[in-house]
Parts: sequence; structure tokens; C-alpha cells
Amino acid sequence: MIDVFAHDVQNILGEQGYLINDRLLMLLVLARDALRMEDVCITQFRKKRVRVLCATSSALWPQSVPVKDIDLYTTGQIIQQKRMVTSDVLNATPMTKTVDLTGRKPERYIGVPILFDGTVWGTVEMSGTAQPGGLKPDEITAAVFLAAVLSVPLALLA
Repeated sequence: MIDVFAHDVQNILGEQGYLINDRLLMLLVLARDALRMEDVCITQFRKKRVRVLCATSSALWPQSVPVKDIDLYTTGQIIQQKRMVTSDVLNATPMTKTVDLTGRKPERYIGVPILFDGTVWGTVEMSGTAQPGGLKPDEITAAVFLAAVLSVPLALLA
């Protein structure tokens, strides 16, 4: 699964003629489908706000959240710890907040910091309903891979 996902990511980034926002949305749709999720977003930190840069269901995600309020969401844990947070019926990272940015408590969640040069520039967050077998190692690897691929462009967009 991860080899196909990586190849598809490379194709999206390498194709000519697409705007960066279109590419980001294409990557999110790819991740949503490959990781069996329902909602995926990329956040970016700008001017004391966590802004949803791109999302598969834009009506569900807020446009932005003040940094002072980010600890109300799982996003705050990802930012503070600078590490991935996961949750599903079989596996879970100890989570201080189990509410994603949509305000829902998903049955299945992966949140990965987008790190560059020791700084968290944003997050990739995915949520959905429970799946048989829980999160698979390839799905977690794909989420981490996607965050790594997004780190340089996101740092440059800031």
C-alpha cells in the first residue's frame, strides 16, 4: 500500500500545470481514500492562529482557531509534543483531548505534525469511523510520509 501511495504522491507533485492549492486537495483526497478516512485537513500556523489550509470537506473544518484555544482540540497535543497522535478501536496514543478540529470525537484519528527545521509548521489530520482491523502500519507510515512531503512547501508558504 505505501509504495503505491508514495508513487501517487510523486505523480501529483510532479504533474505540470496545477496550482499548489489544487495539488494539496488532490493529496488529501488520495490520503483519505488510501487510509480509509472520511475527513482530512492540513493546518498551518500563521499570525497566532491555526488556519485550515486545505480540507476534503471544507464545510466541516473551521477556517482558523486562535492558538490560545488550540489546546481544546487534539491538534494542541500534536503541536506541543511534536509527534503523531492516533486513535482507533484497537490502538491509541494517550490523548489529552479527543476532539478533532471539527468538534467531533472521531472513532478513528491520525494527526501528524508537519515539521521542518525543528519547528511545527502545521498538521495533517484525518478522522473517520471505525474500520475492521484498526489502523494498519502502512496507513500510519503513509500519514507520516505525507507530513514529511508537505514540510518544505508549508514552511515556504508561511
